[in-house]
Amino acid sequence: MVRIIVDKLGSGHDDIFLKIDNLPTYTKTGDSYYLLDFLEISDEELKNNGIENGQVLNYATIKLIEYWNSIIGKAEKGTEIFLPFDFQDEYVGGLLITETKIGYKTKIVYSDKVHSYEVNKSVFDRVVSDRQIEFKEEEKAEWLISHDQLYKGLEWSKSELTK
Repeated sequence: MVRIIVDKLGSGHDDIFLKIDNLPTYTKTGDSYYLLDFLEISDEELKNNGIENGQVLNYATIKLIEYWNSIIGKAEKGTEIFLPFDFQDEYVGGLLITETKIGYKTKIVYSDKVHSYEVNKSVFDRVVSDRQIEFKEEEKAEWLISHDQLYKGLEWSKSELTK
């Protein structure tokens, strides 16, 4: 299962956590500083949706999960999909998943050839393609996560973030 958890007392840096519950269990701390920029969430959108300051990160994280779901839903079997999670000045990190018959082969990866401050979801795929970015493994672990467990974990995360 893959879950995203928000540190409600976070400072805008190192305040979202990616948790993989399959063996070996794994937790990664991510930086959300550029998350709203990446997702193209404006102050006007926050205002129009009645999002108060204390709920902005939860709202953005739900939007990130929805973005992930849209990417996963469009992917063809066997194609690698990058799901961004860690939005640092120096790099973008996340999950690299490949759908197989029995689930998603999952790795923790990053690239220092693309920086969070220079991309958003509208241009990200083009930047990766134009620069011919090959993601580097951050961990020497790989997980096989069933389709059901992936979606179940992401839905659990969304549910928790709306509380």
